[in-house]
Amino acid sequence: MAPRVYLSIRIGPMVHFTAQGESCAQVAEALQGFEGLNELVDRMFSDLASRVYPDGDIPDPGPLDEDPET
Repeated sequence: MAPRVYLSIRIGPMVHFTAQGESCAQVAEALQGFEGLNELVDRMFSDLASRVYPDGDIPDPGPLDEDPET
């Protein structure tokens, strides 16, 4: 049985990418398009943020309470 190499990458809270192979060369080959994926995800979330906050002002959520029940 050949050894397996597993690589797990999280791009922010919503995107998870996993690559696996029998050697580092196979994993490196699988990651060749990763920079393009990272740029695409960045553009998508930037577009979403500009649609949600078109004037660029992100509202202040206020102070964080230790116990939201009180």
